[in-house]
Amino acid sequence: MARTKDAVLAPEQKELMEKEYLDFVKPSTYGNKANPSSCNSLYDGVENPELRAIVEKVAATTPYREETSTNEAQSPPNPQKRISGKQRKATLEEYQQTFLQVPRIDDRKPVFVSSDVRDRLDRVVRILGGRRMSVSGIIENIVRHHLSLYEEDFEAWRKL
Repeated sequence: MARTKDAVLAPEQKELMEKEYLDFVKPSTYGNKANPSSCNSLYDGVENPELRAIVEKVAATTPYREETSTNEAQSPPNPQKRISGKQRKATLEEYQQTFLQVPRIDDRKPVFVSSDVRDRLDRVVRILGGRRMSVSGIIENIVRHHLSLYEEDFEAWRKL
């Protein structure tokens, strides 16, 4: 006894099945251009011919997406927000107040950083810092800021 697809499932049932299937399928598991047969694995185990047709249709019409390092569904990219010159200047001033003030360092001790980090810090100091600012000064300011920012956490972690 042969039955047509339309006689077996009502259009509402088909739509519901398509929606349920789309909610179930991860976007990165179908339409893989590197392995075109990978989309077949989605419906190889489907015995219901109506459902198999729906799955094939969804796999064929869904745009290709590259796999990402995370298995989460991708959200649409956020549009790039424009930052005004005023905001940039304010953030620069805040940065300079926090990290590029010449610190008073008593009882100096040597600290070692890689040459790459040293070169990058030196460039920042030359471009944004004042005449008396040095790499040692910016390191001192960064470490002071870090220690004050995490002071409460250090105390809590010490008690663990």
